[in-house]
Amino acid sequence: MTVSNATIRSAVRDDAIAIADVLTTAFLYGDLATWLIPHPDTRARVYRPYFALLTEQALDHGQIDITYDPDVGVTAVALWYPIADRPVPAPDGYQTRLAQITGEYLHRFTALDQATHRHHPYTDWHHYLGHLAVRPDFQRRGLGGGLLRHHHRELDRTGTAAYLEATGSDNSRLYAQFGYQPCATYHVTPAGPALFPMWRPARLATPQRHKAGRSEATTPFAQQPSRPT
Repeated sequence: MTVSNATIRSAVRDDAIAIADVLTTAFLYGDLATWLIPHPDTRARVYRPYFALLTEQALDHGQIDITYDPDVGVTAVALWYPIADRPVPAPDGYQTRLAQITGEYLHRFTALDQATHRHHPYTDWHHYLGHLAVRPDFQRRGLGGGLLRHHHRELDRTGTAAYLEATGSDNSRLYAQFGYQPCATYHVTPAGPALFPMWRPARLATPQRHKAGRSEATTPFAQQPSRPT
């Protein structure tokens, strides 16, 4: 599939650095950014290895769809995780590595982990959109919407629902255009930012459960990696 001059395809290991770079630049000034790490320079230093860690997780246990422009490389990414009845397995040594990466801001990332894990609807089979990000200089070209439509076609073919957490009213309105319905809003901490969960119902009357495979969650863990934007 092609959006503008970019082709949508599944990511491979060689794309990992470019994926982490897109996530870092797209979310550097996102809705949760100043709460997680107030200073943008520090945030940029932390975000690059942090998003590399989450990219590793998605390549191991999920699916990453990317838009690839032959002239500039990866321009947009969508990180999806199949969820059966438990969280996605964490990367090896996640807690230690997270502490090393985030330093004095570990408590914020941990609070985000715990909140998203606590409110996740694990009882229903679905695909979880952990992140959707477009390089700042390629935004407003339809790349994010193209990635959503691309994955939604597979979800609709198999009768699979989808779930995400929007980080603001603008994001919520965008996702509503793609069939996502609002769930109960919650706060990361009592005085922290709000997240806006949204659910896209399965489009078939009888959803089909995916066969067990490499990407299906099979091992529970205490804390799920966070989804800052």
